[in-house]
Amino acid sequence: MINKIKSFRFTVKQQNILILFILALWAIFRLVSYGDIRLSIAGNDTPTFVEASRVPLFSAEMMTGRRLLTTNLIYKILEPKEGYQILVNGSLGTSRRELQPGFDRIVVLQLMLSILGWSALTWAIAYYLKNFVAKILTALIIPAFAYTPQVADWDSILMSESMTFSLFALQLAILIFIVFSLHQDPKAKVTPYLILWGVVYFLWANLRDTNNYVALILFALIGLTLFTPPFKKHKTLIALMFFTMSIFILGIVTFRQSGRSAISTINIYQSDIFPHQTRVDYMTKIGMPNPQTAEFPAWLEEHGTTGIVRFIFAHPGYAIEKLARDFPEAFKEIQQTYFKTPEMRLWRERLIDIGEGLHPENSSPFLVSLIVLIGIITAAIKNKTPSSAGWAWLCTYLILAGTITIIPTILGDTWALNRHALLSTIIYRLSMWLFVIVTIDLALTDENQTQKIIAS
Repeated sequence: MINKIKSFRFTVKQQNILILFILALWAIFRLVSYGDIRLSIAGNDTPTFVEASRVPLFSAEMMTGRRLLTTNLIYKILEPKEGYQILVNGSLGTSRRELQPGFDRIVVLQLMLSILGWSALTWAIAYYLKNFVAKILTALIIPAFAYTPQVADWDSILMSESMTFSLFALQLAILIFIVFSLHQDPKAKVTPYLILWGVVYFLWANLRDTNNYVALILFALIGLTLFTPPFKKHKTLIALMFFTMSIFILGIVTFRQSGRSAISTINIYQSDIFPHQTRVDYMTKIGMPNPQTAEFPAWLEEHGTTGIVRFIFAHPGYAIEKLARDFPEAFKEIQQTYFKTPEMRLWRERLIDIGEGLHPENSSPFLVSLIVLIGIITAAIKNKTPSSAGWAWLCTYLILAGTITIIPTILGDTWALNRHALLSTIIYRLSMWLFVIVTIDLALTDENQTQKIIAS
């Protein structure tokens, strides 16, 4: 079958046109498969997004308030003169979506970003794959992954999840172009694309505090890349390292000034500290007052987070046990529980069934991705080609990005773990499919022969 497909010998231009056509069909599918695109539903957090966006545009509160800069800007810019009006809250009980004044702009933007981000990612992956079969698999699997309810439903929910997924996909698409351009030619002019990536990455990093930790992964991987002969003293990469670290430091500073950790911190104390007398004794030794006294709230606000950090470093067994216990749990219950669409019952059930195949609710995506990643890195070391090296770098970035975001999520909160860990678990699920496609491409492709076909 594969030999028959290969015998067609589509030109690169024909392949690209076919991929774009498939993406256009997927975009139409996404627009018509979920009902009126203006319908939305709020969550308990939605009022905080509205309130946080009402601070002055050029003020410190835009970055140090209850919500982060990106949602503050979007909700501020898109707010109509008559303001937002919440009519239905899915957090209080699963309900139907409604057309809520002002919020129609938000959900339409979320949908457009979703189509843009996942289409760009699919295109970038397919563009840099060599084998036609791998390209077609990408064009079929990645949009199906994004446009089944397990991901697509979040576009109708007025929280930060939708844009977190979409902007991550978009920045990854741009990063793929940059990585392959530099691997093919270390002197390639990628400054305009780096600026574009920097803007998208900045907006994405300022959606959720845990997103900010990905900067550490980028800093480390770029630093390691500078030790390879083609990239020694590469000024663009050095500048990129400074940029990512600046974003990280800015995120840490604004986080400490914002008090955003207050709710998650008290959740940890209530569920992990207070029920165990030995842990209470340790916290008392480092200055925690009796929780029943009037001094405790002030101490919690000023020292609560650093107290937990000190506790974790003093009791590494606690952190290891918590990670081992909650890591598999984070993959469960990926489907949203905010709204129902009874008018689409049978069609929706079929979409969910397909999504369950693409989004397994267990930790196997992490294990599969890790095993396949070893094969991709081994192939890169053995083949020493720009393509294999580029995929090894990007796949390593993905698996580490998922890991660096899920660790503080598990250790930093005990409430709504599944929702808070969604970015990480979706990265792992995406990685599972992407890594398999890349492996197929590397296995079926003779790069020397590919160059001859392209030249012809």
